[in-house]
Amino acid sequence: MDVQPQTDLKAYAERLEVLCRAQADEITKLREENERLRAEGGAAAALRDVYLNPNSSEGNKVKAAAASLPFERPKLMPERAPIDATCEVVEPLADVVSRQRARADRMLLEPPFSDLPKVVPFRSNGKGSDDDTAG
Repeated sequence: MDVQPQTDLKAYAERLEVLCRAQADEITKLREENERLRAEGGAAAALRDVYLNPNSSEGNKVKAAAASLPFERPKLMPERAPIDATCEVVEPLADVVSRQRARADRMLLEPPFSDLPKVVPFRSNGKGSDDDTAG
């Protein structure tokens, strides 16, 4: 009676050893494939390999092709405006000139500094003469 259980245990241990070796071989194979896929170009390349592989099932091919579609043909998006659309109010040049002249006239009316000479405004009548009486 003792002989039968020992042979059964021995056969069971041998089957477990064969199974462990097969699993170790499969793990090694999967690790090598994983490294190859990582080195090859990332997720898009891995998906391409799946749907181009003739040994893949039809379901896996369809899923891989659908998942890789955004990488191979990205959606066309509208172009953003090249400039900021917020504009500032444009003041007419004539208004700017009149405002600046009024400011300059006010500055001339202020008392000058004690150590600086008085500034006399120079106005031309547009005919090449310095006085306002030239006609």
